[in-house]
Amino acid sequence: MEIKYRSATMEDLEAIVRFVDYWLTGGAVSDHVPGATHDFFVPAGRQRSYLAKYDVLLAICERLIVGWAVKTNRNILIHLLIAAPFRGKGIGGEMLARLNPEIVRSKMDQKSGDPADFYMKQGYFKLSCERLGKKDNIELFAKVDNGVMSRYTEQAESSLVKMRKLLLGGARDDSQQ
Repeated sequence: MEIKYRSATMEDLEAIVRFVDYWLTGGAVSDHVPGATHDFFVPAGRQRSYLAKYDVLLAICERLIVGWAVKTNRNILIHLLIAAPFRGKGIGGEMLARLNPEIVRSKMDQKSGDPADFYMKQGYFKLSCERLGKKDNIELFAKVDNGVMSRYTEQAESSLVKMRKLLLGGARDDSQQ
């Protein structure tokens, strides 16, 4: 099984829409594919704007899409989807490494499972315990390279430390109580 990776183009739009719809809106569930979900919907118009504005990476096996990832121009991964039969084979990790986002925005209540452990194994850490989004189901992860955080990540962590100090009343050290 050879997997090829390449940037998506507008010519891929129809195939991307079919792939994402099949795996996220229940098509694979109807076909009784293990690991399939009925979880989310990404309209074709949004897919088109992703292709026009962002880095969209595809994983291809025998001319079929088996993986899809979207990274914004702010270096934030907003989507990573691997077809269920291809999960656990290193494809998601390879796509993440190729895109190398600084921040990952992840939906933690997916029916296919919480991807937090996957991102942490890839060298990311949770920026906060606070959940975001309309349903409080979004977590943010930041990249740590060889134990060193990027400037953006350091700024985000610094803001979290300041908020924590404010909430706890100054710079008090909780461990000395």
